Amino acid sequence: MNWLKHPVFTRFSGLCLIGIVALALAMGYTLSSLLTRAVSEWEWQNTAALVRREVEREGLQRIFTEPGGSEARQRSGRVLAATITSLPEVVRAKVWNRESEILWSDQANLIGQRFPGNAELQRALAGSVEVEIKRLAKSEQHYERPAFGILAEIYVPIVGRDGRVLGVVEVYKTPDRLLNTIRWSRTVIWAISLAGGAMLYLVLLPLFMQVYRRQVEEEMLRQHAARLEQQVEHRTQQFMQAQKMQALGLLAGGIAHDFNNMLTVIFGRAQVLLDRLPHDARARGDADAIGEAAERAAALTRQLLAFSRQQRLERRTLDLNTAIVDMAKMLRRLIGENIGVVTTLARTAGWVNADRAQLEQVILNLAVNARDAMPDGGQLTLATDNVDSDGRGGGHLPAALPAGRWVEFIVSDTGVGMEPATQARIFEPFFTTKRIGEGTGLGLSTVYGIVEQHDGHIVVESAPGHGTTFRVYLPQVGEPAPEARPAPSMPRTGSETILVAEDDPAVRALASDMLREHGYTVLTAGNGEEALEVAERYRGPIHLLLTDVMMPRMNGLQLTGPFAAVRAHARVLYMTGYAEMPPVPDGALVQKPFTVFTLMDAVRRTLERPERTEHLVSPD
Repeated sequence: MNWLKHPVFTRFSGLCLIGIVALALAMGYTLSSLLTRAVSEWEWQNTAALVRREVEREGLQRIFTEPGGSEARQRSGRVLAATITSLPEVVRAKVWNRESEILWSDQANLIGQRFPGNAELQRALAGSVEVEIKRLAKSEQHYERPAFGILAEIYVPIVGRDGRVLGVVEVYKTPDRLLNTIRWSRTVIWAISLAGGAMLYLVLLPLFMQVYRRQVEEEMLRQHAARLEQQVEHRTQQFMQAQKMQALGLLAGGIAHDFNNMLTVIFGRAQVLLDRLPHDARARGDADAIGEAAERAAALTRQLLAFSRQQRLERRTLDLNTAIVDMAKMLRRLIGENIGVVTTLARTAGWVNADRAQLEQVILNLAVNARDAMPDGGQLTLATDNVDSDGRGGGHLPAALPAGRWVEFIVSDTGVGMEPATQARIFEPFFTTKRIGEGTGLGLSTVYGIVEQHDGHIVVESAPGHGTTFRVYLPQVGEPAPEARPAPSMPRTGSETILVAEDDPAVRALASDMLREHGYTVLTAGNGEEALEVAERYRGPIHLLLTDVMMPRMNGLQLTGPFAAVRAHARVLYMTGYAEMPPVPDGALVQKPFTVFTLMDAVRRTLERPERTEHLVSPD
């Protein structure tokens, strides 16, 4: 059946063939009709001219003007009939006067009768040649049936010298020759029309196919251009949304960094105060309250940092299914008895490299958001799945999801749902649909920041009255990481000399007091240049440089190179409120806000390294 694939047999070529055949038929019909009319008209007019010529040549007009008696009429009629029937194919003749009376006929019983109702006769008396072709079925023509099947009755008006119609000669003629000529002419015309149509089809088909293909290509290009325009518009909206989220993230990150410095002082001073107070002092309750408030403020800062993707993560390889099962137990108590919690987990473990605390924060925030969307109760579904993406999207996979293996985490509710306008803003910080005092507007923005910080993707599907489904995609990994080392029960002490470089006076004073109270000798500097001056001026050994990363004039990363040139055997420990920074040797970094335990442990680990590694140098 491969021949059906030839261009001649395509649907378009079939339509072209039908059109050309219809055109050929119409042309054949028109030409045959015109030819039939022209040939017939010529035949009848030629017969009329011959009849008039014979009547005029024999002077037989007298039969109309001087009819005389019956004998004279019959004599003139026989002469006229003999003259007319001598013409080709003429078999009979009748003579009519202007009163529609038959003056002569080979049927004697008709002579003298009038037929005023003969329409063809009346039109002939008016001056036109009339023709009526009939099959011989009338009683007056029974005797002619054995000889003739069809006769043409031609009414020829005879005109006198004055231009007036004298009468009519009715001629009976056999049209067999004319009909045969017309039949053969039609056959030739139809054959020529169909052959010409076939040739026209074969000649024009390539042109038609080319035009058709061009039209199809143009239509496909228009559709493709429309799809591209929609995609560009969608990607433009996504880009604008990403830029807006990035700008908000930078703002949130800057606020959180400054807030971290203040929280470091508040939390640290509360701990110092607790260490200095007796165990039975009434002020210990106030110090504890200050520390708890600082801890809650630190949690808010972590949310802002998570949104801005600047929170420092403590990633571990963990099974997402295990984390969800553990969280589901807590969620059943948290979200209320009127909401059922259903877990639908993948059969195989979904290993991801993630900060478990942040991952639990994502689950908790999405669950709380689902609970608020179901005030009258409903069902919360937690599901996981391992998916492979080809980078083209499709189905539930977002178009922006890169190719690779992913662990899909789904949180679905049967709540009130959201309209598109709300969906477009749900990840904005401080945006909330709740009443004043019922929400901070940071829940979903925190989820967005945590997912982005884990190199993941999050999408939402919702419609009013049909619930909401959040889909989180995290990169799938292969093997778990070792467990974290537990923190010591008491702060570690020492006796080395430490240079503290910090531009914030309160943080600098806090770190210095913590170090002194745990046995260290402390030198202080307000920026990088001042730290270099202290290092050059101080005569004793300096074992450790504790420096803030972000400082004016010379930051901590730029300080380490010149400092290493002056104090070659000193270690370097960084402290920062940011997380997005280059890796430091042996992880020598302490995150703000820090506790006494955290700072003392980081100092001891840095000082106890067997060899000093190369310091990190920031490019100018």
